[in-house]
Amino acid sequence: MRAAERSQLAASIRRGRLGSRRAESPIQPAEEATPIPAKSFSGRLLALAVVLIAVIVLLAPSVSRYVQQQSELDALRADIARQEQQQADYQSELARWDDPAFVKQQARERIFLVMPGETRYLVKGSEGIEKGTGEGSAAEPADLPWVDSLWSSVERAATD
Repeated sequence: MRAAERSQLAASIRRGRLGSRRAESPIQPAEEATPIPAKSFSGRLLALAVVLIAVIVLLAPSVSRYVQQQSELDALRADIARQEQQQADYQSELARWDDPAFVKQQARERIFLVMPGETRYLVKGSEGIEKGTGEGSAAEPADLPWVDSLWSSVERAATD
């Protein structure tokens, strides 16, 4: 009984009688149909273009300022990272000065200090210490005021 009702309902749906109150229009063949012209330009398209242009004009300065600020932030972050690295280097250098062995080494190298009982030899030049002739300058110092005496010694050092 239900199967018969279903088949009757399916047949009426296929014929288009059930639930359709519209008048059926016959399908025209393509040769006889007239083409509908497509709208190439509409008022909605114009309004959309105007709105898009307005949004672009209003947002362009803000976007460019944002990009500029982001580049400045990146530069500042790089500078901060460089300064933090430099600070870490300084901290490690400062920590090295807490070691007494490092302090002794630096005193020996920089200001030529030696421990008691040690002898330090300093060799100048590739041939060793230059030998002097043992002779002083030919001019004898005269009794001059100290400023003139100083200037004359500078002149002698430059010419001898």
